[in-house]
Amino acid sequence: MLPIASDIAVRAVRDHVGSALPNAPVVPDPEPRESRTRIWIAAFLRASAQRRARLADRVDPCTGRAEPVAG
Repeated sequence: MLPIASDIAVRAVRDHVGSALPNAPVVPDPEPRESRTRIWIAAFLRASAQRRARLADRVDPCTGRAEPVAG
């Protein structure tokens, strides 16, 4: 193994192990990002899914039927 790579690996392991110690610093989670674009895209995808579900119900209204339709 290269000396530089081994040094980086050792430092990464020490940092990771140090985060499990009882006196490790606590970093709060960042606030969730709620941008206008994100809210708009979520609403668009939700409305699209509802339209597709309504279309699927119109095309095949018998989904969930226990027995086949007799012709």
